[in-house]
Amino acid sequence: MAVVHSQYREAGRIRIDEQACTQCGQCAKICPTEVLALQDGRVLVRDSPLGCIACGHCMMVCPEGSIAVTGRGISPEDLLPLPPLEERGNEDALAALMRARRSVRRFKDLEVDPALLDRIVAMASSGPMGIPPWDVGCVIVCGRERVREVANEIIQGYEGFLKFFKPWVLAVMRPFVRQATHEQFRHFIRPLAETYVAGRRQGKDLLFYGAPAVIVFHHSPYADSTDAAIACTYAMLAAESLGLGTTMIGAAAPMLVRNKALCRRLGVPEGHTPAIALIVGHPAVTFLSGAASGSVSEHVWQVLFSGRL
Repeated sequence: MAVVHSQYREAGRIRIDEQACTQCGQCAKICPTEVLALQDGRVLVRDSPLGCIACGHCMMVCPEGSIAVTGRGISPEDLLPLPPLEERGNEDALAALMRARRSVRRFKDLEVDPALLDRIVAMASSGPMGIPPWDVGCVIVCGRERVREVANEIIQGYEGFLKFFKPWVLAVMRPFVRQATHEQFRHFIRPLAETYVAGRRQGKDLLFYGAPAVIVFHHSPYADSTDAAIACTYAMLAAESLGLGTTMIGAAAPMLVRNKALCRRLGVPEGHTPAIALIVGHPAVTFLSGAASGSVSEHVWQVLFSGRL
């Protein structure tokens, strides 16, 4: 899934087959950076501040197949046929999937079929993220024993954190950091680390909750951590559609970043940064209802759109 880093510094290249082009202008209409423009009845490739970002939208909408975009990790060979409208999930199906999805931290004593994990990754990789190329990848930790080993090593990192960031150290730090940062360390990160360490001493995995599989998403220095989070979200919904339970685990990444040896053993490419993890398994409990957790945010949107702010 990784691409050559130099591709981030180059522009995409657009080639138009003049013989096949009907000058319909659909490509110019869709171009996000206005590299393509319809002038005097002809489609022109012109300069723009960003240049071609190789999103490929122009060749995806061309009815004649007369446009080829290459560079930045894309080529015409990457185009895939879209499913017909009747095979796509409609709004009701999508709303039902998102409404039914709950965070799952209790799993049946079953391993996850590796083919299902591969299917989750394949589904997630088909969705776009930010500006291409999307230099995001993932590694799969499969099997409870292996997951527990990784969890233990990450929690060992939190043990080291607690030895350094003692309460008196946090007190000394207070004048030199923002209040919000200090409160986060004091009231969230340190208590969370204490919980992980105490659980480990009792033989409990409170990081990955004894999940049978974990998918760790990582990104290169030339990509944004948001891209990894978007990919993880796609994977979360893909797993839900396959009847699997998931929870995003943000606390694994900070210690993985510091444990280069563990990253190498997991197969994280050199220079890539672990961003977020997704635990996956067969849910041990069936949810019978959900909660309107989005009501506050929806109210804010309503206020914004009504012009009252």
